Amino acid sequence: MKGWQIRKRDADLERELQSDLELEEEEQRANGLSAEEAHRAARRAFGNTTLIREHIHEAWGWAPVERILQDARYAIRQLWRAPGFSIVVMLTLALGIGATTAIFTLVYDVMLRPLPFAQPDRIVTIEEKVAEWSNLYPALPVSANHFTFWQQHNRSFDSMAVMQQGSVPFGASGRSLQVGALWATPGIFSVLRVQPELGRQFTVDEAQQGHEHVAVLTYDLWHEQFAGDPHILSKTILVNGFPYSVIGVMPKSFHMPSIQTMATIGSTNHELPIGILVPLAFSKERLAEEMGDLNYFGLARLKTGTSIAVANAELNALQHTIAANLPADEKATLSAQIMPFQEKLVGNSRQPLMILLGAVMGLLLVGCVNVTNLLLSRAVSQKRQMAVAAALGASRAELVRMAIRETAVLAVMGGGLGVLLAASIVPGMQRYLPPALNFRGPLHLDWVGVGCALFLAVLATLAAGAAPAFMISRTAPQEVLHSDSRLTSESLGSRRARRFLVGTEVAVSVALVLMTAMLTASLVKLMDVDSGFTTERTIAATVNLPSESYRDDQHRAAFYREVLERINGLPGVEHAAFTSTLPLTAGGWGLMARVTGDSRPVTQLPLETVRSVSPQYFSGIGLRMIAGKSFGEDDWGKNLALVSEKTAKTLWPGKDPLGRQFNLEDPATEKPFTVVGVVADARTVSLAKPDPMLIYVPYWYRCESMGGLIIRTHQDPSEMADAIRQTIWSIDRGVPVPTVRALGGIVADSIANRRFEMDLLLLFAVSALFLAGLGIYGVLTYSVSQRYREMGLRLALGAQRTNLYWLILTDGLLPVGLGAVAGIAVAFGSARMVSGLLFQVSPYDPVLSVGAVGVLLAVGTIACLLPARRAAAVEPMQALRTE
Repeated sequence: MKGWQIRKRDADLERELQSDLELEEEEQRANGLSAEEAHRAARRAFGNTTLIREHIHEAWGWAPVERILQDARYAIRQLWRAPGFSIVVMLTLALGIGATTAIFTLVYDVMLRPLPFAQPDRIVTIEEKVAEWSNLYPALPVSANHFTFWQQHNRSFDSMAVMQQGSVPFGASGRSLQVGALWATPGIFSVLRVQPELGRQFTVDEAQQGHEHVAVLTYDLWHEQFAGDPHILSKTILVNGFPYSVIGVMPKSFHMPSIQTMATIGSTNHELPIGILVPLAFSKERLAEEMGDLNYFGLARLKTGTSIAVANAELNALQHTIAANLPADEKATLSAQIMPFQEKLVGNSRQPLMILLGAVMGLLLVGCVNVTNLLLSRAVSQKRQMAVAAALGASRAELVRMAIRETAVLAVMGGGLGVLLAASIVPGMQRYLPPALNFRGPLHLDWVGVGCALFLAVLATLAAGAAPAFMISRTAPQEVLHSDSRLTSESLGSRRARRFLVGTEVAVSVALVLMTAMLTASLVKLMDVDSGFTTERTIAATVNLPSESYRDDQHRAAFYREVLERINGLPGVEHAAFTSTLPLTAGGWGLMARVTGDSRPVTQLPLETVRSVSPQYFSGIGLRMIAGKSFGEDDWGKNLALVSEKTAKTLWPGKDPLGRQFNLEDPATEKPFTVVGVVADARTVSLAKPDPMLIYVPYWYRCESMGGLIIRTHQDPSEMADAIRQTIWSIDRGVPVPTVRALGGIVADSIANRRFEMDLLLLFAVSALFLAGLGIYGVLTYSVSQRYREMGLRLALGAQRTNLYWLILTDGLLPVGLGAVAGIAVAFGSARMVSGLLFQVSPYDPVLSVGAVGVLLAVGTIACLLPARRAAAVEPMQALRTE
């Protein structure tokens, strides 16, 4: 029944009762009574109209609703009279619920929200394993040849696809626009069960070399670049400098998560959102390679009723067949690994996310404990009121209802504020989200998050209101009503309960502070680690050459050579260099190095990470040369190379590597490289661990379309960005320059995950410290007020004021100390969980543990001082005369 119908029906009842009462009065007046006597007599004869109305409402089923509304109105009036208490409780709940809801939204979005595809649980990723390389790469992307074999012989998959993600120059020459692209085999549409909203998907024939220049646009790119042109189909666009025909537009709901391939393993770059889908066409030569490059992200859809275990077993059987037919010089032990798509995307983010969720739940627990303490204080002061209600016949259930109604209102209001807080936190959190957690797209608070907030509000109500309600329900009316003073000292049981609660919130706070301290110390050590290169006054820029204009290494190298010459001529430029991979953005490409005279199979050769660089790369970032020299522009065309210390020790143990030769490709077709220098080992792939074996080859040997520039200047790097872009565009305006930034910023991005986790934990720890301090202060203040006469009596009997200081400090710091010990025990117990996030810091570090306890003791002492001062300031005579 709707609200206006309820009000109308109630008004009708009111009029009917009034009419009956007036008729009764008329009858009484007809019996000879005066108007006043008739009114009283009618009232007596008719009965209590309010009671009648309540009985009727109960018969209609309205009574529970009315009681809830009455309780809410009463609770709001009571809370309005105690604004300080109400505001503190509401803000405490809002902080806990808001922070928990925001983190839960992130965790749900990353780990639990189903991917936006049909039957997402059936979409799996496929990776290959090569036992001979397992120490370096436990799992690898997919070979084109092996993928084709799987497609032809598997019985477990409805559809399969491989793909690569990257960015390409897009549009007419001179616009320098860069968009994210997904190169995929046609099966991608079947795997994801998505179809273009306009037009069609690309066909198998269009995934053949020479026929692959067709494109499907995403909805956003279609609207941003073509204003949603409904006649976009069959129009020609420029992709990578080549003309492509638009054959479809994906629906607005389509969002493809960012994927990683071999080239981007370990990458910390923000991948551009995919704007265009194009066919992935393999050449006949590529498909003929028995092993080939393991370079493609494999995705497949399981058949209904087929488990991952069954599909995995079948794929491994196929891998054994492939391995058995490998040529002698490529013999390898192959296997495969299938994993749910969502699990693969979450990857290593699961552990830190669960730790963050645990930390924020700890913060909510501290908040609830605080609120419970405040409610306990308030409940004690309301004992007399409850005793009167009990004496008048209120049942235990009614007493509990009366006790919890204020808590419920506070939880609703705190929960509402918490939702608003979470709604403001979540969008801001996305801006600081590291790439590893930002694979889905926009993060926003939805009904799941709001539902979480409501659940937490109910939970907070039950948790915080349970103890006061239990205490009040056990109130003995005669005991309270016979008490001779409102200021009787608090009972021993109540005091113990308060100490336990304080100890609990201190324990949680210590664990949070210790965990934050460990992550902070890890981050500091990571930032202080000797990376082996410098970032001072150094700019990094990325350049993306259109493939149509720069078809081979020779054209690309010539472009970079001219760019370097012009940039080196700019005022203030000290060094300008090219590198295929900027430091701390990715690894490089992997190849097997064969020392001249070594006849082992390819898979038994050491796997090296290879980078192509220009001569000034080493001086540009300050990489130390420990032997030999770098190649120079005068060596153009020669196969010279520099190797890292680790590579030199691996390829030529105990020997001088200078002048020695090796091959990266087939020795029959490739001229060998001659080592001219040895570079000190550094940390250019990750600050957390030393580089793998590295080989530096000249950029004229191999030059990819996507490259990086390192420019060291005498000026502020921020002042050089525009000059660098204009210099590149003075050679070719059709070349996008998507990134120009300080190298220090790239280094900072490489530890974005750790910083994000530390920042959030720091926020939680500070909040927990504040709440713990507030809780200790509240408990002691209440205790002092309850023991006011006791303090006066102690002073009257000769106690010194310092004794009272000591008494209150001891009373307050005892649960703090016990809670701190418990918190350290909890932190040590969960050490294994956090150890994977630490860098050169032990989870049992005694200095950090003592520091965390010291911080809590300092906060506890500060929180105790004010109540202790108040206790010491008691005037004995005034206290003894108090009721």
